[in-house]
Amino acid sequence: MFRRNNILLAVVLATVITLIAQGEAASLLPSKSSKLSAATATKEGRIIGGIETSIEHLPYQVSVRLDTNTLLHICGGAIYAPRVVVTAAHCIKGRFASYIRIVAGKSSLLDDDPGYAVSKLIYHTGYNKNTHVNDVGLIILTKPLEYSQTVQPIPLALERPESGHTAIVSGWGKIDENAEALSSKLHMVELPIVDRDYCSSQYASRSYSITEEMICAGDGATKDSCQGDSGGPLVVDGKLTGIVSWGIGCAHEGFPGVYASVPYYTQWILDTAQPYL
Repeated sequence: MFRRNNILLAVVLATVITLIAQGEAASLLPSKSSKLSAATATKEGRIIGGIETSIEHLPYQVSVRLDTNTLLHICGGAIYAPRVVVTAAHCIKGRFASYIRIVAGKSSLLDDDPGYAVSKLIYHTGYNKNTHVNDVGLIILTKPLEYSQTVQPIPLALERPESGHTAIVSGWGKIDENAEALSSKLHMVELPIVDRDYCSSQYASRSYSITEEMICAGDGATKDSCQGDSGGPLVVDGKLTGIVSWGIGCAHEGFPGVYASVPYYTQWILDTAQPYL
């Protein structure tokens, strides 16, 4: 786990000061990103119960970073094409493309990679931060990624997975809900896809809705994504199937994580990405 708490605090304070001057401070509070307000922390974004891994095993995974005095990890993403990264809408809405960098091919957040500059941020126009519907977006790079053993695209899933199917979610998010900092090392965890009706009934007990454009995954007790994993990939059978979106806490019993369903948004992704292929 990343233990440089004092350094991280200084970075966060510097970031907030910088963004206030840029009119962006409010955007530090997305769903499952690395920064959350106390009011939203119980309902927002998250790898719990997983293992440390290497980017060679997950070459589609990228780190979405905010460029201030340093590169600060805010979300995950998945490579779809040389200039196109798929992420969550809440990771990019309210931000400026010029302050976002994509770091690919790295297992650690402690690298000094300058990342790839971004030319455009595109989020679904139907995204609603209160209901989390349409939580999908694209990050367009100024120049193509250089594919290698550690940098590779992932195909989009065309069909919704059946409940019980094994999925893999990955990222640099907290490995404990109460941790003060993100993990500096890439982690992954295997999760079962959860029956939608069950998931819906569980969240309905807290007055939240699970809609058809969402997929639930997790064992509802010990394995989950967590703060800092937002926008990252949920993968089934080698295909991008979900995008880390939201949930109640991290690995809270009875409440699996909720992901934007890639099969539901496949056409939107194809159409939106086409001009940048």
